[in-house]
Amino acid sequence: MLAGLFRSNRPAVLLAVPVLVALLFAPAVVAPPFLHAPAMPLYALLQGALGDHGWAHGLLGILLVMLLAVQAAFLVNATDQMDRPNYLVALFIPLVIAAFEQGALLGPALVGMPFVLLALRRTWSLTNVGEALAPLFDAGLCIGLAALFHLPYAFLIVVLWVSVSLIRPFQWREYVVPFLGTAVIFFLSWGVLRLSGQMTWRPLLTITGSTGPLGPDPGPQRVFVYLLLGGWLVVGGLSFLSGYARGVMRRKNLRASFVGFAAALGVITLLQYLLDGGVPAVLMAFPLGLACAYAVQGDRRSWLSEAAVFALVVLALWRQWG
Repeated sequence: MLAGLFRSNRPAVLLAVPVLVALLFAPAVVAPPFLHAPAMPLYALLQGALGDHGWAHGLLGILLVMLLAVQAAFLVNATDQMDRPNYLVALFIPLVIAAFEQGALLGPALVGMPFVLLALRRTWSLTNVGEALAPLFDAGLCIGLAALFHLPYAFLIVVLWVSVSLIRPFQWREYVVPFLGTAVIFFLSWGVLRLSGQMTWRPLLTITGSTGPLGPDPGPQRVFVYLLLGGWLVVGGLSFLSGYARGVMRRKNLRASFVGFAAALGVITLLQYLLDGGVPAVLMAFPLGLACAYAVQGDRRSWLSEAAVFALVVLALWRQWG
């Protein structure tokens, strides 16, 4: 039912996303807020605006998950990441986050991710001819804004470089401009902090402790999630390779760009785990969500797809409400 509903190319199915997200993350509204200090400047401002009101943190986290699901679905369809247009990724991103996250939902990585997807949208919309400097500067600005919430996102500038190298012929200015966009954001932030007299900001110290308080050990639930998503990764990976082989050159370049993005997130995830002992679920949500979407995009054996989706929904509800 759910897989078949989101497998269709009807944007109206996105109206089900708020219902799904609210059902999954309602406990986050009453969870104690995660107040991270020290924090990057924009996240520190956000924390100051929300205060210690747990309901405000939870409600904003729920709205951001809805935004990410819809934003990722339109990005996937606009850049031909799937064999045919659908909205499956909007179903799986909330489920993946719910399966791994527990307690406080709002965090610096979650708030910064919409700007990362905006940067990808601007970069992957390029063609091999025409003007590219303005979109790449915009993408650099978005990466800079994302990094002012969660510093590791600054590393994703390499994703823009990889994407440009795959999509367009080499021009050195197109590699400098995204870096300048990110540098401008950081320079303006430094200037504002200096003029306001708040020069205690130490960016590297904001990396540790940014995953939020780790929830209790979920025991067998974690094993079930790993087994289910592991199987989906295998099936989705094979489907991705098959679609990649059949695609035209532009589609291959865009999908290779996504692989570069997933690899960069993998590096960030590994380093964050080594430094923090935990990883924000939103870092894994888009790559795992797209892999799950590939695994169930076909109409054959729909009963198996529905059973797998139902199992993930049960595990996600167990994690959030159990």
